[in-house]
Amino acid sequence: MSKFTVPTPFTTDFLDDIASLNTEFAASGAQIYEIYGSFQEGAFNSARPAKYLPAVNRSQFAHHVREARERGIVFNYLFNAPSYSNLEYTHEGRKGLEELLGFLVESGVASVTVAIPYLVEIISRKFPELEVVTSTIGYVGSLAGIEQYRAAGAKRVVLDMEVNRDFQFLEKACAESQVPLEVIVNPVCLSQCHFKFNHNCVASMGSQSHLRGGAGIPYNQYYLNWCFLQKLQKEGEFLKSPWIRPEDLHLWEKIGVRYFKIAGRGLPAAEILRLCRSYLTRDFSGNLLDFLGWPHWLTFRNNSDGTRLPPLEVHIDNKALDGFLDFFARSKPQCRLGCSNCGHCLAWSRKSLSYNDEALKDKYVVNMARNLRRLVEEIPSAEESRLAVQQWQKQAEQQVVE
Repeated sequence: MSKFTVPTPFTTDFLDDIASLNTEFAASGAQIYEIYGSFQEGAFNSARPAKYLPAVNRSQFAHHVREARERGIVFNYLFNAPSYSNLEYTHEGRKGLEELLGFLVESGVASVTVAIPYLVEIISRKFPELEVVTSTIGYVGSLAGIEQYRAAGAKRVVLDMEVNRDFQFLEKACAESQVPLEVIVNPVCLSQCHFKFNHNCVASMGSQSHLRGGAGIPYNQYYLNWCFLQKLQKEGEFLKSPWIRPEDLHLWEKIGVRYFKIAGRGLPAAEILRLCRSYLTRDFSGNLLDFLGWPHWLTFRNNSDGTRLPPLEVHIDNKALDGFLDFFARSKPQCRLGCSNCGHCLAWSRKSLSYNDEALKDKYVVNMARNLRRLVEEIPSAEESRLAVQQWQKQAEQQVVE
């Protein structure tokens, strides 16, 4: 059976809807097995900034975990930040960490997703009630990496997104791994992006309360800007991102992948449910970008003269991609070696990707390139930094869960 793990907005209605989907698709050989999430902020928190996360208190959290279990759904807590500023090596840090872990056990949490090997070993040894899952931010993309985390105590490994389409590796890993392997089906990241290591560090600092005594330290648009500039400038990059269409899950199931993670913390419940239904039905008609998060390029609509660009619409026709991913399972290209002798993604991009206005796209590129230069060359003023903290905190305070 294929098992899906999905983000939760921490509402009871969402749990009811997930339970209904599981009932509806009970005979399909797939189910929503697990929900995942974290507190909005904390000393040991997740790799997402506070301003995007539901602000649940401990009472709400424990109630939600209990309600999920009553519906046959387990809860996975995220400790997936790549760094906690070495807090885990201090007396204060270890005491706080173990108090939080004790609370999770009492609440009925089934598993925790962890990126830091030291924490994997601490949790697996001292809290055996919790299944330890290695995060994709552990960047496991080799047999050695799987074994290293397994030996440290991991019972499941979420693979580095870079190997999502590496079927030569996936086939061997599924055959030889002593623990189940999981893939994220809807990543938005650029293929083979080595900026993601620092991007994940930066994002995680945005919810670590001990750094500022509030909702973490804010950061600017550098990585967001750079990523989407690459996608608009370089034809084929949208298709090179290592996503997996609902229609193509069978390619991964055939080689032994049984755990599939749907990304999207911070999305409205209705959007998460739409993703769940699409992957359970193995069918989607529409713009594939709807699976990959909100259209970040719209952040860069403001021109230098104070005017504003109209919305840029980017469309990837999902049905035009029937057969696109078969190539990776059949031919097993080594994408890490580059694209110069391939051209597969570029060719399919030309028949599936469109813009509402090519000239408008070029204007967005100009704005994004200008903004990137500004972020690199200019030092923010003290007032700008103060306002950034204020705005960050205000956005975090708006993420109330009723």
